[in-house]
Amino acid sequence: MDTAKIRALLTAADLGSITRAAEALGYTQSGVTHIIRSLEEEAGFPLLLRGNRGVSLTAEAQRLAPLFRELSQAADRLEQELALTRGVERGVVRIGSYSSISLHWLPQVLEAFQERYPSIEVELLEGNAEEIHEWLSNGRIDIAYTSLRAYSGFDTVKILDDPMYAVLPRTHPRAKDKVFPITAFRGEPFLVYVSDTKPEQDLSQAMELAGVSEAKFFSNFDMTILAMVEHNLGVTILPKLILAGSQADVAAIPIEPPMTRSLGMAVRSMAEASPAMRRFMSCTMEVLGLAGA
Repeated sequence: MDTAKIRALLTAADLGSITRAAEALGYTQSGVTHIIRSLEEEAGFPLLLRGNRGVSLTAEAQRLAPLFRELSQAADRLEQELALTRGVERGVVRIGSYSSISLHWLPQVLEAFQERYPSIEVELLEGNAEEIHEWLSNGRIDIAYTSLRAYSGFDTVKILDDPMYAVLPRTHPRAKDKVFPITAFRGEPFLVYVSDTKPEQDLSQAMELAGVSEAKFFSNFDMTILAMVEHNLGVTILPKLILAGSQADVAAIPIEPPMTRSLGMAVRSMAEASPAMRRFMSCTMEVLGLAGA
């Protein structure tokens, strides 16, 4: 199968729109439609569902999507290796990241990377832990910047341990304490930052150690949770990197015993990483002061 056709199909499905896929790929809308129909004729069955809300993969195409992505990525790696052999740095790197990492780490990494490799494109998707894990698993992204707890089946590079803090209203009796005992959360109205429908694994572990079995409020936006704490609605546990980007007037106190989440980069296979991926990971380590780690 023509990998250009497969790439058009996957792009349309990822973006949910043939028009947006055409813009991303530099084709006309009718051109992408023709390419996908040609691929469907070759496959012998429909690959794309078309509706008022956009387009998505059919059940048959969803089953084949991991193979389609593997084929497309293998073609990308080949093109990059050929370009590298000719002395040209080119390619595409697809990144998935927490918003806190995007805010605090990636701007300086991207600045350095684009200066060194201006012909390598970078695509960035932001999501929660479950979304990023799924994107890496199904091949929608090449590198995940995330907490590494759920990535035992992937190749990972640790960047740092991000300490967890007790986050309290300024009026809380313990707001001026130097440390906050993990057991002190028991009986407190607890606010939970959730990933999709449940707390992320790092927070789940902290809640278990704290003896917190129920929460007063849930939100999938960390800034919403902080605003609730600021307005005396409860307490929570959040990592330092999220707190660093907040203007909320709250008390952030180290937990006793200390708790951290391990942040880093995850890829499906380091051995199969493309030249562009390897360069982006190397640039990340250099910019963040981890060269040679």
